[in-house]
Amino acid sequence: MGVGNKLSQRLLISYCSFTCIYFPGILILLKLNNNLYNVGKYKFIPVLLILLFAEVIKLMFPMFHSESMLIPRTELKPSSKPRKTWFKPMKELFKFLLAGFLLSIIYYVVIVLFGAPILTQHEETTMLTATLTTLTFVPASLHLGVNGALEIITGAQLQKGNVLADAIKTNIQATLLGTWLGAIAIPLDWDRPWQAWPIPCVLGALLGYTIAHFITLAKTLPMLRLGKKVHR
Repeated sequence: MGVGNKLSQRLLISYCSFTCIYFPGILILLKLNNNLYNVGKYKFIPVLLILLFAEVIKLMFPMFHSESMLIPRTELKPSSKPRKTWFKPMKELFKFLLAGFLLSIIYYVVIVLFGAPILTQHEETTMLTATLTTLTFVPASLHLGVNGALEIITGAQLQKGNVLADAIKTNIQATLLGTWLGAIAIPLDWDRPWQAWPIPCVLGALLGYTIAHFITLAKTLPMLRLGKKVHR
């Protein structure tokens, strides 16, 4: 196993372990605070912001893996054009916002085509759209860049052999699958409060995202252990 691949697996285990700890905790708190049925309302926005903040925290994890610094110190030369150092981050931020906005529109249209109300319940449909964008596009963009995220979401994944890209692809697929499976419960004649639109879909997305991390963690741990045995 290459050093780079082993380091990627260590980071992936850290990412998944972190998510497997805090994400179920959020769902439990929502249930205990009787806010589980507010996932389709604007009241759910603070929870989405917490999820965004958690993904940003993950970006600091490589700092705890000193070997993961792939750029030698000798290459870190001061820029000859310091005035333009802000241009690239601003360009990436603009690309991120634009791509996220366009993807949200696509999600919204697809959700409507799958049967969501067109003239009513805009708040509920918007919150499902925001949840899907938060769970699919945002983490992928933060860890792989906007281009990498779009490659995975559109099915044109070019980063073959990248364990992190493969894991994020699994997260996206499980999130969308959970959303679709959740929709099955809506038309059932059970007359339960959690069947209201779009509660089952949002909960399905959250559960799919969580389960994907547990699956990735279960798959990656044996691979890392096997690599250590081979190295010895």
